[in-house]
Amino acid sequence: MKKAYVLGSSVKKSLSPLIFKYWFKQNKIEGEYLSKEIEPKNFDEEIKQILEEDGLCGFNVTIPFKELIIKKIDKVDEHSKKIGAVNFVSKIKGKWVGKNTDWIGFSKAINVKKAVLKKRIAVVIGYGGSSRAIIYALKKENFEEIKVFNRTEEKTHHLKKESGITPGSLEHLKDHLFDADLVVNTTPINSLKSLLIQKEIKNSLAFDVVYRPQETNFLSHFVREKRLYGISMLIYQAAPCFEEWFGVRPNIDQGLINLLSAHIK
Repeated sequence: MKKAYVLGSSVKKSLSPLIFKYWFKQNKIEGEYLSKEIEPKNFDEEIKQILEEDGLCGFNVTIPFKELIIKKIDKVDEHSKKIGAVNFVSKIKGKWVGKNTDWIGFSKAINVKKAVLKKRIAVVIGYGGSSRAIIYALKKENFEEIKVFNRTEEKTHHLKKESGITPGSLEHLKDHLFDADLVVNTTPINSLKSLLIQKEIKNSLAFDVVYRPQETNFLSHFVREKRLYGISMLIYQAAPCFEEWFGVRPNIDQGLINLLSAHIK
């Protein structure tokens, strides 16, 4: 039986095992996918043991190890190099290879609204591993301008060198929300709450990486028909991992969405 993990410092409540269990049953596959919580101080020791496990075909990586894992594996693909983060690792011909499907999951999630999605201005709140994958996806989607707002502005200074990207401080975020075509929250905190925005944002599509609860405080600032949910990105980024590890392209159906929605309300 093949097995895989999701690794992180806080993955006990991860929905990924539910997703994989659903696909195992759907495709009649004998497989195992487990969450494995690792304290940051123990990462070096535990990842070494995991990489030596028999029967392990791969693992997903989440906060805070998406960057740290790069130094522990044999190679990374082109997309991971450009993003600077890995979210899944596969054993290929005896080598551990890191890849990134976060950007794929995000692209598929926003294109659900492609009929009304304009690609002029995107606003991204936060600058962590998920944010970098999202910025990469926005560039692939040919947005004309990407504005990145982070609490610590120094971390985004280098983005000034990249064409089409404008970094800024969170204190200036509210001046750019109403002109954006897409606003993306990648932070676990509600950055908009502190801005005391009274007016509902009607023209922008809104996407929140945070998916628990489904209707986050961030999304509440936008009209309901303009909201995009983080749970869709989670599912879409998981599908290529499942296919690579277990040899079957999984079907993303309403049954899976209903199952996950019941766990995050």
